[in-house]
Formats: sequence, structure tokens, C-alpha cells
Amino acid sequence: MKRTLLTSGLVVVLLTGTAAPATALSDTGSTPLPGTGATVQVNAWQCNAYADKCSFKTSTKAMKGGAKYKVSKITNVATVKASGWQATLSLSPSGTYVSENTRQVSWTNENTWIADISGIADPGGSLNTSIITCSDGGAFKSGVKAFASACAND
Repeated sequence: MKRTLLTSGLVVVLLTGTAAPATALSDTGSTPLPGTGATVQVNAWQCNAYADKCSFKTSTKAMKGGAKYKVSKITNVATVKASGWQATLSLSPSGTYVSENTRQVSWTNENTWIADISGIADPGGSLNTSIITCSDGGAFKSGVKAFASACAND
């Protein structure tokens, strides 16, 4: 519910109820899984604006005709990078150290249709630091495999 209060020419907006979700940046990539009719779909999401920390999420999904498609093995690798002058990055979950400003987190599942990762990025450095979240994923079934990538950035 939105209420507006006029006081001496000043407009004050009071909001009650649940706050609307913040907007996110996202990207999607996909590729066919040969001979199956299925598609490997990779997604990357991250916060659009942040003052201190930024949430991120990545996923790899196997889909067929809009439905979940079970594969032998499915993997997702999230790469989060802070860029800017003297940029640094810490991540939760901590992930694998790639460089002072880049971390990777990976997840593999068997006999299912999805592998996903989510966490919080904490960039440091200059005020002009930006974040990019990339998702690389692959799926394997019946001797065939396919890989896809996606990157969301501010």
C-alpha cells in the first residue's frame, strides 16, 4: 500500500506492506544435447544495484519440450569477478581462488535435471567496482554431452 503525505510543499511517500523484490541482471545460454531432443540451458543472475554486497545465482538445467529432462550428470560452475581499480572479491560460499578479484564455485549432480549455485559476492576496492557473474554448465547422457555459458554483469 502506498500513502502520500503533503507537508509544507514536501512530498513524503510512506510504503507499507511487503517490499517489492529488487531487480536483477540476467543472461541465458543454451545448446542442444545431441540425439536426445533435449536442451542444456545455463542461467546467470545477479543483483542490479548494491551498496555493499551483491547476491548471485547460477544454474544448469536439462529441458525437453519445456519439461525437466533427467540426465546422467549435470554440472554448473559459477565464476564471479569484481572489476575496477584495485578491485578485490570475497565470496560466500568461499569458492576456489582464481585471482584477487575472481572466485569460482562448482556443483555437480547425478541422475537429475539441475545443478544450481547461489551466494553473496562482497567486492572491495574503489567506488567504481562492478561485478560480473558467469555460469558455465554441461550435461551428459547416453554417451553425449553438451555445454553452454551465460554472463550477467552490471
